[in-house]
Amino acid sequence: MQIYELGYLILPSIAEDNLPMVEDALKAAIAKEGGNVFAGEVPFRQLLAYTMSKTVGSSRYVVNEAYVGWVKFEAEPNTVPQIKDSVEKMSEILRHLIVKAPKEATFTFAEARKKLEEREVKEPAETRIEEEVAVE
Repeated sequence: MQIYELGYLILPSIAEDNLPMVEDALKAAIAKEGGNVFAGEVPFRQLLAYTMSKTVGSSRYVVNEAYVGWVKFEAEPNTVPQIKDSVEKMSEILRHLIVKAPKEATFTFAEARKKLEEREVKEPAETRIEEEVAVE
């Protein structure tokens, strides 16, 4: 068995109350192929770096924000293509990525947000001096 991480973006048109159902569907797709989800983070709404689009049926969604989430799971390498296919068929998923990962959680969005907030309390943005880099 190999450890993988599935990062995903959920369309912002999905109601927050329905996010657990989307998460459960992702976990079910993994479990269906014999995988075991053992870590993850609750999706949260985030502005995207650029506009993305997705066509679902006859509707085309163009979005600049999405719900961001991830799950870490253990699965046999030969089952990953089937998991990927199942996730691609989910109309609620805007984008996804499956990568090999270490077992321990080395990064969470919640920790990153907490560190950013602590930094902003220590150094308010208006007093922080950004380092200039000369470009030749």
